[in-house]
Amino acid sequence: MSSSDAFRPRRLVKLEGRRADPVADHGGVFQVQRVAYAPPLAHDVFVFAAPDWCNVLAETDAGELVFVWQYRFGSDALSLEVPGGVVDPGEAPIEAARRELREETGYEAETFELVSVVEPNPALQGNRCYTFLARGARATGQTAFDELEDLETVLVPRAAIAPLIDDGIVTHALAVVALEAYLRKHVVRGGP
Repeated sequence: MSSSDAFRPRRLVKLEGRRADPVADHGGVFQVQRVAYAPPLAHDVFVFAAPDWCNVLAETDAGELVFVWQYRFGSDALSLEVPGGVVDPGEAPIEAARRELREETGYEAETFELVSVVEPNPALQGNRCYTFLARGARATGQTAFDELEDLETVLVPRAAIAPLIDDGIVTHALAVVALEAYLRKHVVRGGP
């Protein structure tokens, strides 16, 4: 028995008999669905169906991480984040990470390693966000922003990452989770 088995539910079971009907489609970014379940749940619920996402922790040989500043419509503010975006239909998450890094920053990397997979908001969404560590990142070309993107690349030394989170400069939850995993797995343990 693994240590995580001790924390599994003893009574609670997954609901069955789920049927999802589309209510609204928002251009491939997300779809609102009405979900009905078989008894014992007597209520319909609404969820967002969204594609999977990816984040890239692109580390240069000098030990800096490639960040981007961008305007975020939801918060109506500039946001300091790691590169990332939507995993396109039929695309593997690692390939999406390579593409997003190149498109958003003009950087490419020698190796990509999966750091974490999280569920952004399982109360309302069923998608996942894959975070990759890309080592040996280097500027190789031009950016190719999406229609509603305008980003500015900035290199951040490892030592500045925790203060940027602690001081509330990096506030995007998925970027924070990615960076915390990076710090815990690759910096605190004495990684490169």
